[in-house]
Amino acid sequence: MSRWDSSNYEGFDEEEESRLLKKFYDYAEIEKKESERRRFLEVSDKKRPSIWGNRFVVSAIIQSSIITGLTVSLILMQVMFSDISIIQFLSLSLDGPAKWFFFGYFMYITLVVAIAITAIFYNHLESNLDRPIRGAKNYLVWIHLIGTNVGGAATTILLIITGFVGAGFTNSITGVTNMQETIIETVKMPIMSFAVLFAAGIICGGIAYIGTYVNTKRGPKLDKNKFEDAKYDRL
Repeated sequence: MSRWDSSNYEGFDEEEESRLLKKFYDYAEIEKKESERRRFLEVSDKKRPSIWGNRFVVSAIIQSSIITGLTVSLILMQVMFSDISIIQFLSLSLDGPAKWFFFGYFMYITLVVAIAITAIFYNHLESNLDRPIRGAKNYLVWIHLIGTNVGGAATTILLIITGFVGAGFTNSITGVTNMQETIIETVKMPIMSFAVLFAAGIICGGIAYIGTYVNTKRGPKLDKNKFEDAKYDRL
């Protein structure tokens, strides 16, 4: 005889049993959500490495190296031409092309952070959720990777160069007086082209990510109503 048939066991009625079961289900859902939240940034050797997450991490490292090199170059230029304050010079010319220098510089820093965050999202999709990107979506993510690293980086670098040269700092060194007009006219079309590539990369990456997240088959989900209506035999 099982302990459920024992005369010492005081069972629950169906209403109380249903209430306890619903309470258990609610706790299980809370625990599941908390577990998914903790796993979002989880790194484990037991998990399959994220292919696209690793690629975006490497690209973020490369882009951070480039912006660091640009910053070091500015510092070296300031040391070489100590009689001219570069930041002060650019600040005085802020109403003109110099604003593109500051805009491009801070946009480059934002781009590096955005690429690193993108790597986290791809890692969550491929490793934590176990939803690999397959088929035509791979080509879309390649466009995303190229668009952000080539289109985005080239756009911001050209803006930095345009603002730096257009502010007149180069004129004071080389003595050339028409360099502002020349550089601005030269980079107009390349900036627009790289900006379009950057935008196309973001759009393609969004399509690939959302498509993979939505279309991948999920495992069977527990139905709450089944718990409420189920009858349990006491053995």
